[in-house]
Amino acid sequence: MHHLARITAKVKGKQYDGAMIIKAVWQKEDLPDNDEPEIIKENRKMLVCKAVYHGESLTVTMLLNYDGTVKKVIKNHNEYDIKLCQSFTREDVWEFVDSVGDTNPIHQGNQPVVPGLLLMEYIKNKLPTSVKKLELSFRNAIFANEVFKLDIDGNNFKLWGKRDFVTGNFYE
Repeated sequence: MHHLARITAKVKGKQYDGAMIIKAVWQKEDLPDNDEPEIIKENRKMLVCKAVYHGESLTVTMLLNYDGTVKKVIKNHNEYDIKLCQSFTREDVWEFVDSVGDTNPIHQGNQPVVPGLLLMEYIKNKLPTSVKKLELSFRNAIFANEVFKLDIDGNNFKLWGKRDFVTGNFYE
């Protein structure tokens, strides 16, 4: 997962500062490796890109920050009571973004947004190794030290706390 995240982090530019993943799909797929992300769709508000490496692909849909939407999400975060959590500290976030080359400023500071691909990696590691496809929809940002729980019901899952963070399903 780290190498796929590293490829998608190569999508750089001012227009991507503050972008947030709203959907991510990982799957086992027999395609040739590509060290550059493939831009599938891009417009003023959204970017869809795909990374392929060693029989795995990752397709991410990102909400771009042209209209200030992401800034509103982060500003409104102060309304929530933050509790200590063992799962993702700010150091966990910083280590992940450093290892994949993600320079998005929302992953910096004392209470950074936990990267969507770090959440995907966490969820994938909790599922059976026979999983061939994993689809995540991101509902709300989760911040470092924010309490969360992962519930798995059949092929569906939900990562939640004071609000729903991620929902999705997986296929074997």
